[in-house]
Amino acid sequence: MNLILFVHQDASRQGEALQKKIGRHFDENIIQTVHTFNALKHILKQPGGCDQKVYVLLAESPLRLQELFCLIDLLDGRRIVLVLPDDAMTTVSMVHRFYPRFFTYINNNYDDLCAVLYKMTNKKTPIKEEKNGK
Repeated sequence: MNLILFVHQDASRQGEALQKKIGRHFDENIIQTVHTFNALKHILKQPGGCDQKVYVLLAESPLRLQELFCLIDLLDGRRIVLVLPDDAMTTVSMVHRFYPRFFTYINNNYDDLCAVLYKMTNKKTPIKEEKNGK
């Protein structure tokens, strides 16, 4: 099981916070971080179709969410988790068209996101916390 983490190169602080949180809770060997739409498209077009990967997509702005929406055909049938910029009605209505397994908001501390990812990846306890004895 791999986590594909999309954090656009322009996401700055928001992207860094998400990467750090996931990095603290999951072994870096299962996380693949991509920073451009071309890199994400490349991964989505690879053979294997709807594999066991979980795609964590950060949409730190309404514009980024719209850009991700352009990839909706490539995301079809995949296990998607979205991090949204806000809880506006237009944002939430657009998100449902992705058929995500879970979505949360960028102003969250991401504990709920990590808990969902543990379940999706069949982890009982956080890998890093287990090693550190936390």
